[in-house]
Amino acid sequence: MQIRYMNATFGALEQAELTLQPGLNVIYAPNESGKSTWSRFIRAMFYGVNTRDRGELADKNRYAPWSGAAMSGRMDLTVGQESYTLLRRTKRANAPMADFSCTYTDTADDVPDIREQTAGEQLLGVSRDVFERSAFISQSSLAVEQNAELERRIAALITTGEEETSYSETRERLKKQLNRRKHNHTGQIPSLEREIAALDDTLEEIRRLREQRLAVTGQMELLRSRAQRLTEQKEQWALWQQRRQWEEYDASSAAADGARQHLEALKALSGALPDEETLTRLEGAYAALDAAGQQLSAARQDAADAAAQQQAAQSAWQSHPLYPEDELSLLRRCDAPAPPPRSAAPWLACLVLWFLLWAAAVVSFALGQTVPALIAGVCGAVSAAAALFLHRKKHTCDAVRLSQIEQQAQLSKQCDGYLSLMRRAAETRSETQARQAITRTLEERLQNETDALLRRLSPYRPDLRPQEIGTALAELRRQTEALARAERACRESGMQQELLRCHLPSERPSGVPAAPPETSLEQIDGELASITGAYQAAQSRLDTLTGQLHSLGGGEDLAALRQEKADRLFLLQQEYDAVSLAMDALDRANLALQSRFSPALGARAAEIFSAITAGRYQKVLLSRDFSLSAEPAADSAMRSVRLLSQGTADQLYLAVRLAICDLVLPQENGVPLILDDALVSFDDRRLHAALDYLAQAARDRQILLFTCQRRERDYLECRENVTLTQL
Repeated sequence: MQIRYMNATFGALEQAELTLQPGLNVIYAPNESGKSTWSRFIRAMFYGVNTRDRGELADKNRYAPWSGAAMSGRMDLTVGQESYTLLRRTKRANAPMADFSCTYTDTADDVPDIREQTAGEQLLGVSRDVFERSAFISQSSLAVEQNAELERRIAALITTGEEETSYSETRERLKKQLNRRKHNHTGQIPSLEREIAALDDTLEEIRRLREQRLAVTGQMELLRSRAQRLTEQKEQWALWQQRRQWEEYDASSAAADGARQHLEALKALSGALPDEETLTRLEGAYAALDAAGQQLSAARQDAADAAAQQQAAQSAWQSHPLYPEDELSLLRRCDAPAPPPRSAAPWLACLVLWFLLWAAAVVSFALGQTVPALIAGVCGAVSAAAALFLHRKKHTCDAVRLSQIEQQAQLSKQCDGYLSLMRRAAETRSETQARQAITRTLEERLQNETDALLRRLSPYRPDLRPQEIGTALAELRRQTEALARAERACRESGMQQELLRCHLPSERPSGVPAAPPETSLEQIDGELASITGAYQAAQSRLDTLTGQLHSLGGGEDLAALRQEKADRLFLLQQEYDAVSLAMDALDRANLALQSRFSPALGARAAEIFSAITAGRYQKVLLSRDFSLSAEPAADSAMRSVRLLSQGTADQLYLAVRLAICDLVLPQENGVPLILDDALVSFDDRRLHAALDYLAQAARDRQILLFTCQRRERDYLECRENVTLTQL
């Protein structure tokens, strides 16, 4: 349920309006601005104004409009998917706000079954008293008091759902009935008890003896009946045991026949089977054969790997540029000598001759000998040309020699690689031949061992193929073990049958019960012996009591008078006991209800109290009359609410009120929670904790917090699901 809009002419409010939102609504206003009036207006819109109250503080007088106008109000609210409008007007001065209507907001059609007197209970699901002691919280009424309506609501939640009875009212009526019959030394029962006190002394001995004799007689009758039943059970045990022996023998005979038939069938199906030792040797030979097969597979793989390596080496050798040269010719080519280097002496001699002739020509020319100088110059030119020719020829020969040396080195290097590939090809060829020889040897050995094993298996499986050897051996092992089990079962069943036959009774019993008696034979024998001794002792006691009664004589007149008074006393006592029993049952029922509700309420209140005190207190206890105690987290000493500070006490009361809201108010109705200056005495830290809890609780129900302080508004400003309103 969500209250969306209110319009009030109520007390200081004159056509005042207040718009609310889902979640936590914080309504701030200074003192005497109408906060408490708005909260009482909400209560009046749901439950009306109580016209029976008298005095200045009665709501009809206290909240009469100051302007003199008629008291009236409007409330728009959402219930589930529907929108309702509640209207209350005043047509008669002595019936304020008695004119009531509840309509659908969108259509103005009347909502059926919602009336002026029951609107609050129908919309909120609780009575006025329960609402005021749970969801209607103000600073002046934080404490929770015992109330008949709240008792009915709690009883309804815990038991059947009925809210017509109250523990305190019912107990008071029963107590009056109890006092009428007996109160201390007055009343009907004490008076009658004094009248028959004298008769009791006289008849007590006779009555005691007769009761004892009657008790002994009854005891003896019970003993005889019990002994008879035990004897019958012992006979049934005997018959049942005989039948069980015959049934066990029949079952063992059937089992023995079945075991023999099974054994014969197995022998017929199995045919020739090896003995255990032979079968073990055959299995060992097959295991060796399997190992040889694995070894052959490995050898074949090795041979295939060697062949692949040979093929790779052969291909590498054949792809070499020198293939198919042999090793000897290559060695000869590599060992051929290189040409010697050409001498530089001729061109050096020509160069020296050129230098000498040109020197002579210069000297001759200087001496004036022209012809010799000319001849020397010509000869020097010829010698220079010869030196140049010889130098060029030497350079050409040296280049050719270096080329031949490089070619020889390259050939030597190719020859080394070629010879390495040729040797690798030869080695892999030899390795392949060796692997193939090993493979052929293993194949021959495997074939020989397989043929030998087939010959050994031929007496049991004549036409067996090599690949079927493992399956055949497994089948032989299975058949051999099955035959051994059948032979063992046949022997054991035969021995069991013979053993049972030796202990069979002579004839089959008839009329045997389907199940044995519940009491064992040992218990039956022990009880029979005990009953015999008890019966003898009872007979002796009966004889003694009979003699004592004869010696005392009669007392019929006193007994008749005593009986008359006793009958009257019995009737009164029955009425007294019935009333007492009713009160005890009522007390136990109320205690049971409290024991079921109070722990849950206390646990929930403790959670809330711990939250709003930042973990300062961890446990809350509630007595039957709603008195409170709290346990601090630092120690385990419970402290009464009267020993707490005013602020802590208010916080404890608020926690209990909020817990009652969680446990008592119908969850499906979503009853709004109204707090009128309920946090005034809280310090800042606990105020913030309480506001955090209310903001969390506002996710499930609408909460209206009226406050005269700014600190609630300042703390919750910009908080999600929180609406701040200033009157």
